[in-house]
Parts: sequence; C-alpha cells; structure tokens
Amino acid sequence: MSGTGMLAGLGLGAVEEQLYLRLLGVQAADPQWLAAQMNLQTSIVLAALVSLAAQGLVEACAAGAWAAVPPDVAVEELLLRREVELRRARGRMGELMRAYRQGRDGSGSDGPAEVICGRRSVAELWRTLQQGVRRQLRVLDRPPYIRRSDPQTELALLARGVTTRVVYHSQVLRDPERLAEIHSFTTAGEQARVHTELPLKLALLDDRWALLPVSAGTELQSVLLIRPSTLLDALAGLFELYWAQAMRLPALPEENPEDRHRRLLPLLAAGLTDESIARQLGVSTRTVQRWVRELMDRFGARTRFQAGIQAARAELL
Repeated sequence: MSGTGMLAGLGLGAVEEQLYLRLLGVQAADPQWLAAQMNLQTSIVLAALVSLAAQGLVEACAAGAWAAVPPDVAVEELLLRREVELRRARGRMGELMRAYRQGRDGSGSDGPAEVICGRRSVAELWRTLQQGVRRQLRVLDRPPYIRRSDPQTELALLARGVTTRVVYHSQVLRDPERLAEIHSFTTAGEQARVHTELPLKLALLDDRWALLPVSAGTELQSVLLIRPSTLLDALAGLFELYWAQAMRLPALPEENPEDRHRRLLPLLAAGLTDESIARQLGVSTRTVQRWVRELMDRFGARTRFQAGIQAARAELL
C-alpha cells in the first residue's frame, strides 16, 4: 500500500500515514478492525500503532482500542521535533565536510577553497547553493553567457524574499532575448546594473559561499567554491566596488503590440513553424509562442486559425 504523501515530510512511512488518516475519521478503533479495513496483517498494524504512539500521533484507549491525537496538537509537536533535528544536523555540517575532504585528499583541514570539476558537478553545486541561500545573492555576470539557472529558479528566489543584485557586462545590451529575460527578473524584484568592464564571473551567496571560475575559458568546466575567509571578504568587497561603479539597466524600448502582430501574422499565415518564425524575426521560439498567445488573447481566439480570421477582419493581414 502506498501513502498519500501528505505527511511524508514528517518521516512517516506509507502504512503509518494511512493508519493515522484512517483513525482521524473515527473516534477509536481496535487493531483487528483497522487491519481488515486496510487489508493488512494485524501484526503490521500493531507495529505501526506503536510507532505512531511513540511519535505522539495516536494513543491507546480502553478495551484495546486506539484513537488519533488531534492534528493541530500532534503534527505541530512533530514538526517542532523535526526542526530541532534539522538544526542539529546543520550544526554537524562542518564535521561532515571535514570527513568529505579527508576522503578526497587525506587531510581533515578546513581550507577556504575547493575546486569542483565537470560541468554537471558545477551545475548541481549551483542548484544546491541557490536552494540554500537565505538572505542575498550577488552576481557579477560577464561573457561567456552561460545561464545562471532555470528562470523559474531565479523567480522562486525573488518570491521567497532573497535580495538579488546582479552586475551585468554591458555586452548583454546587444542581446535582445537575454535583455528581455533580465527585465522579467527586475520586474520580479531583482536589482540589476551594467558595467563596461568586469574582471570575472562571480556569485556570492549570503556571506557563506562564493563561486568563481578557475579559468576564463569558454565553458564552466571547473569552479572554486570559497568558504568564509579573508578571500570571501575580498570577493564581497570586489562586488560592492563594481556595483557602486555600475550604471542602471536601461529600460526596454517600447514596442507597439500591433506592430509586433503585423510582423507575426504573415508568417503564421504562410504556415511556418514557430522555429522558422523565430529565425525570421531574430527571436527565440519561446518568444514566438508568447506572442502567439498574446495575439490569441487579443482576439479571444481558441486556436491560431481563429486568431488569423479575426486579424484579417481587423485588417492586420
């Protein structure tokens, strides 16, 4: 039997979760009745009841019956215990990292920097660090332009209140698609500036980590992970220096939606694919799809064909 997953984050197994949810719907029940209802052996149900009782979720009643403890009391207490366990585990992170480094190089020293090699390892590290950032993310972003992350990850950071400041190399102003994406970030709360000269790519996450490439190649094959140290402080100072010197990001040029639609419609009418239209207009396929959706919304059309008919009636074709 598989659990619903509703309480999986509290460490309950599938049987324990199903049993607790079953007991929430009755005043009390004996193990034999529960076993019959759940198509399980009575011994399995008894073991799950004992485990739930140890976690404060159920309690024994008279005549061998069991009852659920109200969730506003039981689940809250369980959540508090889990939080204590997580804080204790986080406190042992230094010890775990020493063991990790000792296994790598035979030393247990806490060095300020570690080299991470391989594009996949670098990408996984970046995702992990982003998920762990709590207060602020600071970035110097210069060519080669490798995406910092999925745009949704960036937007999720901003949504949970992470202060994000980015200094972009001025070369980004010549890339309309990248510039449009950056403006979507600034609309969501990112603070962005541009600078004509950036010495390196750099990411600072809270005051705990920094990432920078080992070399200025065309791909991020290896990075340095910097931990709290004078080096990390120096990199933070470098970011603040370039932030103070940088200019505000210019606004996107205004484009009349009707002009955009007039460029798009003949290509749609010609039966070109989104990819072909994107190449013709010098934009991304995702942008073409967004424009098509915008056009359909404008005319209240459910299909592209209907949008084309409405556009012809409006003399846009």
